[in-house]
Amino acid sequence: MSRAVTRVATAGLTGLATVLLTAAPALADNPIGRQEGEDPGKGMGTGLTLLVYVGAPLVLLLVIAAAVWLPGAVKANRYRPNRGWNAAPVWFAGPPDPVAAVHKAELGDVVRGGASGSW
Repeated sequence: MSRAVTRVATAGLTGLATVLLTAAPALADNPIGRQEGEDPGKGMGTGLTLLVYVGAPLVLLLVIAAAVWLPGAVKANRYRPNRGWNAAPVWFAGPPDPVAAVHKAELGDVVRGGASGSW
């Protein structure tokens, strides 16, 4: 039991120290004061802040997701498990007339490669 308490306390203190150390520069006051010509201007409101830091990344995420998902959703011929393949066959790097090439082929001894390395 004491080992679990030690782990929880260590994790909690580590998290608290991380938050305090990373937030400390933002909480510090400028010891020199405002610089010449510095005008902080009007701050952003809550709505604009949420729009910039939540809305914009969300819109960007949705645009990227749509760009990835839409081409696959629109595509008509695709494989479905438990159904046959209904797309036309494609022969890559084959002869210009595959039907004629199959009819002209002669039966015979064909040496194939494999684990023995005889190509």
